[in-house]
Amino acid sequence: MTENMDLMGNIAKAVVTSSKMQAIDWEEISIICEIDDHGKMNGVYGYAYGSDGVYQAVVPRIRELAEPIEIYRAWLQGDAAQGFKKILFQFNKRSGKVNADFEYDDPSRWQITPSNVEHMIEALRPNLGG
Repeated sequence: MTENMDLMGNIAKAVVTSSKMQAIDWEEISIICEIDDHGKMNGVYGYAYGSDGVYQAVVPRIRELAEPIEIYRAWLQGDAAQGFKKILFQFNKRSGKVNADFEYDDPSRWQITPSNVEHMIEALRPNLGG
């Protein structure tokens, strides 16, 4: 369990220190990272939520998150016979709480479309406050 939390902490640190994330005011974040068949991150998107409930779309730089995501995926792959295709990573800066959910088969999970954007913004809201 400690190794899992350390690896998730590395992802949280990469999010917090991301140049794009430092430029905005946020308390909680949900980031979806897409992984290709070779285990490399090839897409990232999500939403940052302020303490006032206001949200904004965010797109951290892949190069800033790729290494901790790929290390986490490789670690999980050792335990689970296959690696995930997407990870939903959620973090609250104030409480320090993290959450991760994984998708192994459905590439459309957490996909944002014009018809579901409002629903997904709320569905992805972390609610990890302390």
